[in-house]
Amino acid sequence: MMSFKLISKLSENLVVFRDDLYPFLGGGNKGRKMDFIGKDILAKQANALVTTGGFQSNHCRAVAVFAAQNKMKCTLVLHGSKEEFEKQSGNAKIMRLSGVAIHFVEQASAIGLAMDSAMQQYHDQGDIPYYIWGGGHTLEGGLAYIEAIEDLKNYCDENDWKPDYIFHASGTGSTQSGIMAGLDKLAFEHTKVIGISVGRKAEQATKIVDEFYKDLCENYHISCLNRESIVLDEYLMGGYAKYSEELKELCLNSIREYGFTLDTCYSGKAFYGMLEYCKQHQLEQKNIVFWHTGGIFNFLAE
Repeated sequence: MMSFKLISKLSENLVVFRDDLYPFLGGGNKGRKMDFIGKDILAKQANALVTTGGFQSNHCRAVAVFAAQNKMKCTLVLHGSKEEFEKQSGNAKIMRLSGVAIHFVEQASAIGLAMDSAMQQYHDQGDIPYYIWGGGHTLEGGLAYIEAIEDLKNYCDENDWKPDYIFHASGTGSTQSGIMAGLDKLAFEHTKVIGISVGRKAEQATKIVDEFYKDLCENYHISCLNRESIVLDEYLMGGYAKYSEELKELCLNSIREYGFTLDTCYSGKAFYGMLEYCKQHQLEQKNIVFWHTGGIFNFLAE
């Protein structure tokens, strides 16, 4: 779906894989995942979708747009108050304008019950609902990134270049797991993948990535190289959606400095973490890919 031309070179050793330019469902890694999940939705003839996320969820935006495009019913379960949601632009505005049903829960622990209730309601109405884990953390979502490594391989073959490291924003873990499985499939034996956590502590995040990476390899019959799963939490800056003044400045200057947007919640935090990690570990001479997972609507909402 993407060509190597959408990988922008920043320096002799650092390139950016421009998933922020992914052309469907509003772009980004969640648009890419939803394209693959959508194939399963259509194959199963579902006509109603249920998923969850935050007010500025790229995943919920992609699901909402997919539902609108395919004239499907859809329920989004969001954590927080309706009043606060109504004030926000960016992804929140797209969700509102898509026409989906939005259900709010005050406690995160209530999300599962609310999603189950929405599924049951659709069943009772005679619909065929489809349950989507938050963030697109599904086998199909992971497959999207196994396949995406084909684009990276094309770039590497045409430029006689191979990455030593791939850095990206790590949330639910499926993007990282898919990249790792794709690298195994296409024999990138020595490329390390480093996720910069945007919300979870490293121990939990690493466990999720490692288990899902191995599940993907098994499900899609890929010879697993048992590469190390690495998720760093040194750059959380207090937790999900939190940031420092230094990160805020980096993001505000990103268009002028780099030619693309970085948001404080996802891509900017990962980019900042990558730069700091490379300085600390003296990786300036290594071949590095920054996998830009999107976030333009988050940037516009900040």
